Amino acid sequence: MGRVKGGRFGFTALALAVALGSALTLGALKIPRHLWSDLVSQAVNTETEQNYIAKVQARPLRGISENLSGLTYNHGTNTLFAVLNSPERIVEFDRKGRVLRILPVGFGSDLEGISHIKDNLFAIASEAGNMVWATRIDPTTGTVVPTSQQTLSISFNRKSNQGMEGVSWDNRGNRLFLANEKNPLQIIEVHGLLELIETNTANLRISIWNPYFALKQLAGDISSISFNEQSNSMAVLSHESRRVYQFDDQGKASLMLRLEKGRHGLRQSVDQAEGLAFGPDGSIYIVAEPNLFYRFTPAGSGN
Repeated sequence: MGRVKGGRFGFTALALAVALGSALTLGALKIPRHLWSDLVSQAVNTETEQNYIAKVQARPLRGISENLSGLTYNHGTNTLFAVLNSPERIVEFDRKGRVLRILPVGFGSDLEGISHIKDNLFAIASEAGNMVWATRIDPTTGTVVPTSQQTLSISFNRKSNQGMEGVSWDNRGNRLFLANEKNPLQIIEVHGLLELIETNTANLRISIWNPYFALKQLAGDISSISFNEQSNSMAVLSHESRRVYQFDDQGKASLMLRLEKGRHGLRQSVDQAEGLAFGPDGSIYIVAEPNLFYRFTPAGSGN
């Protein structure tokens, strides 16, 4: 594998390792001037939210007692998938929060994120070691196992319980996004992962999306991310701030949801929100510890 040359900005170094011993080191990189460019200078209206209604709120997922985290929507099955970080499990449930199955996971620990890529292919992220695995889940799956021995390891942060917290796939852009919880608040973009999975070709390309200074003023942490292909925007969930922010394709930030009592019809504030996903009808799905499910729909949609 080759080496990516550094730029003139001194950010915390990233190291990316592909299994079998090959590695790519990313030092001080220049931030690409696209989605996250000039975030520091852009004003964000932190009071005006988008118009959503909480149609399902604080519904316990049956069979789960604690440690619910991560969330993704599978458009092929029209179901949602989340992870449990202890014991390691994957949960599939429908749009009303009815659990369909709970699958044991035969790898990793402290699972925090999951994202559907295509067909039956998923990416799963672990905060322990900041690892990403590819796996396949279909109706016959009994125990979830990796597709191969190849893994992705990102050296975001060596501090305990402050590492990789979010993962999201952009099908149109053929790229994977990974988010670090804090210190720093950071999102990176990985191209070439699908080629690595399908053809064993290691040609990974990395960009740093580093909205640290802007997000630091808005959010205490990143607990989940979800790329919305319909609007070509990134949603960032912060459980500490009880907010969902959206960043459009020009890097403009806006407030989507305040997850507080009285907002969007919420009877109680959402505590410890850990997973975020978009449905094809514009609904926003959120899961929160220990085992709670929420569905927000656009006002007036009738959904």
